[in-house]
Amino acid sequence: MKSITTLCCAAIFTILLAGCNGGIMISDDSGTQTIRVHDGGIAIHRTGAPEADITVAGDLSIDGKPVALAPNQRDLLKQYYAQVMLVRADGVATGMAGAAMAGHAIGAVTSGLAHGDPDSIGPAIDAHAKTVEAKAMVICTDMAALEAKQTAIANALPVFKPYASINGNKKTDCEKGTN
Repeated sequence: MKSITTLCCAAIFTILLAGCNGGIMISDDSGTQTIRVHDGGIAIHRTGAPEADITVAGDLSIDGKPVALAPNQRDLLKQYYAQVMLVRADGVATGMAGAAMAGHAIGAVTSGLAHGDPDSIGPAIDAHAKTVEAKAMVICTDMAALEAKQTAIANALPVFKPYASINGNKKTDCEKGTN
């Protein structure tokens, strides 16, 4: 059941996917910051700070006011936006693998019990759990990269520092299946 532990680790960062509009919400493990994908950009909400918005073009606005950016700062914001989109895509892939695993688990239980072979259930489920575990590990890597990008932005653009609270350093813990 190491697979289940790894999946729980991926939940260090609550990733909520909204299937209808393709949105995503990523929360830091303290619950003080969320990143939400919306039409045309991402919104970063940090408790005690006004909302920040980043567009695919690398534009930044805080509390609805555009922030003047140097080309290198804009490039960093574009990379951050792309990384959030990667977290979204990998989160969807993990969710789909988890749903497929659930379907296989139901089939394995039904088949194992119907054939009087309950010992076959665990191995059948574990085989599919490895796929979900591998996809969850990708999210661990994605979150570490997201932290690196937000740190680079905060160093290059001090006004972004309040929005740099995602902690991807837990990647090692995530890989070990610990929190």
